[in-house]
Amino acid sequence: MTRSSRGRHLGRRRFLAASSATGLALLAGCTDRVPIIGDSRQMLDGDALSAIADEEPPTVPETFPVDIEASFIEQHRTAAQSKLGAVPAPFDEEEIPNGVIRERLNDDYDHARESLQQADDAQTPYSRLEHTTHARATSRQLQAAWRAIESELTRSDLEAEVPQIEDGLDAFVSGWSYVGDDPVRAAVVHAEVEGEIRGSRRWLTIHPEEFSSASGQSLELGEMASDLEYARVSVAVASYFFDRFRGGLGEQVDQEPRFERARQELRERLQREAESLPREDLDDPTEFVDRDVDETAGIRALAELARDARRRVDDMGGSDDGPRLATELLLASRALAHLEAYQSLRERIENGDDVAIDDAEDVTALRSDAVAAIEGAREAEQGQLLVRATLPRFANEIRWTDRRFADLSGSVSAESVTYDAVDYVVVAELCRALPSASADVATVLRES
Repeated sequence: MTRSSRGRHLGRRRFLAASSATGLALLAGCTDRVPIIGDSRQMLDGDALSAIADEEPPTVPETFPVDIEASFIEQHRTAAQSKLGAVPAPFDEEEIPNGVIRERLNDDYDHARESLQQADDAQTPYSRLEHTTHARATSRQLQAAWRAIESELTRSDLEAEVPQIEDGLDAFVSGWSYVGDDPVRAAVVHAEVEGEIRGSRRWLTIHPEEFSSASGQSLELGEMASDLEYARVSVAVASYFFDRFRGGLGEQVDQEPRFERARQELRERLQREAESLPREDLDDPTEFVDRDVDETAGIRALAELARDARRRVDDMGGSDDGPRLATELLLASRALAHLEAYQSLRERIENGDDVAIDDAEDVTALRSDAVAAIEGAREAEQGQLLVRATLPRFANEIRWTDRRFADLSGSVSAESVTYDAVDYVVVAELCRALPSASADVATVLRES
């Protein structure tokens, strides 16, 4: 679940949003680009490129290997609707004279309603739950800000909520354990539970001075109330997932020793395979291959895969931000996929395919290759439970990349187009590597 990765505001909330993700949604790594070195005079047909955005992007619904009841989702929907019904939104000038505050709260109102609509349109219970819990937290933000304006909510009221939520979280964690019958399914479920625990703890990290500075500030109090709602919801979701999972087990086997052995084996394997990555101080990515080649989309993708592979291997080194045992097992499948994708693309370029972009048709071909790779991963029988935990993100990368071409027209520099089209190459290589990497982790889990 990615409720805590919304990051709609700057500062503390953006930091929390980034740091509280489980790792399952931050997998494509198409960020932190470096400039592309090449012939900036080469121009491409922007109108032809803009047509890419008209193509239907691949859709891979988010799933979860636990049956999520409609009644549980409805609880969160009802909570959101109750909070929305408690405020006279949308607001006018008479209700909120301050234009900045009025605009922000009306935006929250629209955003909450949009999330509820997205829940109605979602294809799976997992996605519906994500959107309804998001609507619940946004509605709480709106309601709290309005109550602060009406002098019905103070910072002391919010401070009093923290120990209550902490007690609920501690009570859940004390009764939670890594039980399961199939270790692969158990790893997927417990990784989600771990993410909810970490997310709840992070949303609760509001320092006393933050409460003090927010006193009397309606927007700040609203944001804090939303943080607390996210923390509260994370506890509820973690508890629900665990209870549903445990209740459906034929045999409750403690998987923690197996998970520990598998994590150690995967850490060692990743460290060995990471030795094949280029040096971190290698500035020119064309030196990644043993042939003369320009800095094409393929070379740039190779550099991204190398950097992200190294980062993901480092992520397996442990952390003190909360439970991560099952999460690291899933992260291992992503790290292996990055390593395999890097090696595959490197061989492809060394064998003569520059993966270069000379015209708009080349970009279309790269996109088609990525879409085909996504469909191939969907159909693969290897490591399907682990594949399903990652593939929706890759499908979304196609949609996000398509949007970058939507407003192009006239002549566009090949350099800027290559900068964006790199994502198609990365997604294609990762999706081709994902089934075998996932199968390897599944095998390690079952044999540990």
